Amino acid sequence: MRISTSIRSMALLAAVFTISSNADASVAYNITGWDDSGTGGVDGGFPANWIGATGPNYSGSLNAMWFANLTGNTTENVSSTDARNQGADSTFALAVGPRAWSSNASGTLGKGHGGDYGLIHLDSASNLIITVAADSALGSTLKSGFSLFQGWDVGSTAVRVQDYQNNQNNPLGTQGLAFLNSASTNIAGEVASFTFTNLSAGNYSLFVGGNATTGVGAGGIYTVALAASPVPVPGAVWLFGSALSGLIATKRSKRNS
Repeated sequence: MRISTSIRSMALLAAVFTISSNADASVAYNITGWDDSGTGGVDGGFPANWIGATGPNYSGSLNAMWFANLTGNTTENVSSTDARNQGADSTFALAVGPRAWSSNASGTLGKGHGGDYGLIHLDSASNLIITVAADSALGSTLKSGFSLFQGWDVGSTAVRVQDYQNNQNNPLGTQGLAFLNSASTNIAGEVASFTFTNLSAGNYSLFVGGNATTGVGAGGIYTVALAASPVPVPGAVWLFGSALSGLIATKRSKRNS
């Protein structure tokens, strides 16, 4: 009986390692205070009015413009066109200012009032490819940049209308945000992309803005592509599976002898 129980427990554990979630991903948009100029500073204001999908359980004070709930092996695209298709105004735009992510030669000082701030949730450990691009279909020539932070704002002191460092923890007076990495392009209309490996399940915040590292640039409408894939199972787990198979075979052999 002990052996049988142990086998069932190990088999269940192996199944947990190899089965990925099939739940649907989704994107919700906060249409409160949106401004198609990208410089209004009130995009994603409060109280949030989420459309397109269920909104996040978010209590932070940093304006959140959109929310992507990523489950399992999935890809989601955040865009103005998608928001319009989900019921936003026909002129709704995810637009950011030319210096919202970076306004200096070092590429680290951003103008918070012109940025957009998205919330991401991963339901399991994942590799995540983030690609931010100018929305060329809507005529954008944005030089885009972004920073990913682990966590959502949990404080009440965030203020968008100020400068911030895009590579430091808790920018704009937020609380609970830990900087992970960033990417940018200084070519108008090009994409900025980065692959984040082995992210734990949980919440993440994406800061998006224009990258005017030479002091000039154009604001514009952007898109975000989020491609999540399960973290590969370690080799030790496959060894565990082989050992489990051997144990089962041995037990059967003893029964038949």
